[in-house]
Amino acid sequence: MSHKDPKTAKNAEPAPRESRGPAIVSIGEYRIRREIPSVLPAFEAWCREKNFDVRGDELKARITAFLGHYARHNRNSDITFLNVQAFAATLDELMFFGKTNDFLDMTHVFGAYLEFLHTTGTWGGTHEQFVQLDTYFKCFSFPRFEPSYSPIPELQAAIITVPKLSEDEVTEVIGKLPVARRVLSFLKWLGPRREITSLKVLNKKHVQEAAAALDVDAVPVSGALPVGGQPTSGPVLFKSAAGVGRLELYWDALVGAGLIELSASRAYPSPEAIGFLEDPSANLVEVVRTIARNMYGAFSQEVSDRYQEMEMGYLTRYFLLEAAVEPINVEVLKHPVRGLPDLDPRGEPDIIAIAWRRLERLRDEGLVEIGSCLSIPPALLKPLVLELAKASEVAVRFKDPADEAAAFDNYPPA
Repeated sequence: MSHKDPKTAKNAEPAPRESRGPAIVSIGEYRIRREIPSVLPAFEAWCREKNFDVRGDELKARITAFLGHYARHNRNSDITFLNVQAFAATLDELMFFGKTNDFLDMTHVFGAYLEFLHTTGTWGGTHEQFVQLDTYFKCFSFPRFEPSYSPIPELQAAIITVPKLSEDEVTEVIGKLPVARRVLSFLKWLGPRREITSLKVLNKKHVQEAAAALDVDAVPVSGALPVGGQPTSGPVLFKSAAGVGRLELYWDALVGAGLIELSASRAYPSPEAIGFLEDPSANLVEVVRTIARNMYGAFSQEVSDRYQEMEMGYLTRYFLLEAAVEPINVEVLKHPVRGLPDLDPRGEPDIIAIAWRRLERLRDEGLVEIGSCLSIPPALLKPLVLELAKASEVAVRFKDPADEAAAFDNYPPA
């Protein structure tokens, strides 16, 4: 039951998790908020059992928002039976309310909710009424997710080849990566729970220990940070969790991977994280590849429209994908390309330097290799192309047909 949750590329800053989706202030939503506790715990438990990919506050916020809209059309607070007319009106309204991806996020959760009502016997209507509603939902013409990344015209003729590796080869390589050791160390530190702020990041009192679990020496400061930013040597100075770059990178990746669940004031290891800690070797490859995919994405999101203002996410992604095609000389990539349009970041030394600092951070986790050439570890080509290649319209060829059949579809043909 996996469903990718891409973010719109043109958003400078993604909305906080708890605020995604249309804002609804209505009597209908207030009624739903009173009713949702009667069914939410069972729905959350069902989602965990089914490995559904939305958890915690996001799950609650999306289903509450959807049912709140429905209640405005239906004029009652029944949440275990939905009539088709009000449901159809809700979908039509939400289609034109806010962003396409927010609508798809909500309906993705509602699809799980509808399945939950049916399979657990919670549905409050007749079988025929459920079939009518389910059929309408399945036949609804949904828009496509807006792409997370814009295409990369410079690589339209390129092909990334994902090699066929044995299970032992993949396990050996991934087990030696710094990211593998640090994920395990951080989850062990997390323990059963930790306090978080209203911004869904670790409470300041936890940051120093959390950073240490990730091999970062960090020191809190109460006043202003030094003029010019962090010192070039010594511990990282921080005023909050957002001030420790590696901690922020891992936190977002672990939350995005569903290994950490968030409530209003605490963070918990998910059932998947608990299982991983009990037997790390059993799921190490899957966990590290998922974390790697999120980290590749974190540095590749475009922070603005590249045709209005130069940005770094596009350039970082370009470098990653070009290195995935084949290892490429570092000096060639670092050298500004002359004769390009003014808005092309490949011609700007300052933009290139920022992109390289991002690549160096990925190198510190073992996700790229930087020597005389920039390259991608073969065992990590899978998560990289899964995250970046399709939306970038870069062709992929899989040496192992099982990879292509099991996990990758609708890529540009190789």
